[in-house]
Amino acid sequence: MTSLIISIIALCVGIANVTWQAARFLLEGPRIRVLMKVGALGGASLVSAPVENMKSLDETFASWSSQGFTQPVLVVEVVNKGRLGVQLVDFGVDVPKGASVKVIEGVITDTPMPYVLEPHQEATWAMPFEYVVNFANACQATWPRETLPLSAYVHRAGGKKVRSARSLTLKLARTQGDSS
Repeated sequence: MTSLIISIIALCVGIANVTWQAARFLLEGPRIRVLMKVGALGGASLVSAPVENMKSLDETFASWSSQGFTQPVLVVEVVNKGRLGVQLVDFGVDVPKGASVKVIEGVITDTPMPYVLEPHQEATWAMPFEYVVNFANACQATWPRETLPLSAYVHRAGGKKVRSARSLTLKLARTQGDSS
């Protein structure tokens, strides 16, 4: 009976140890979160707001434009809450069907890619909003009967893609040939 009790205690200690090792592995690495925001540039300033707070993009951009923020942009903000740095290779916007767009020229940032995001730091990149609209139009032409949500993403070194939890769906005018 004593050996059974000792075996059960050893099993419990072993399971606790494996669980602790798995938790440390997950918590000590880089943990990045991607936030997608809508913004506008004006002079040397950037104003932005999370996509989930947008009621009407047209009204938001008009309001910001009247205050001097005249260039609409899509902002990708990345926060590293982990204990290790992570190298970010590029950023862009994609849809669930697998299509994506990334900016090769015209990136609006002081932080060039690739970039090492250190622990407990954040970085911000932006692209002209017209690129997002053009991409949404291309997706609508490819999949005319579907409304696809746009998500921001960053690629980590090693190939892992991390997407924003929130997405943006643009309401575009239907093409002339579309009967629905």
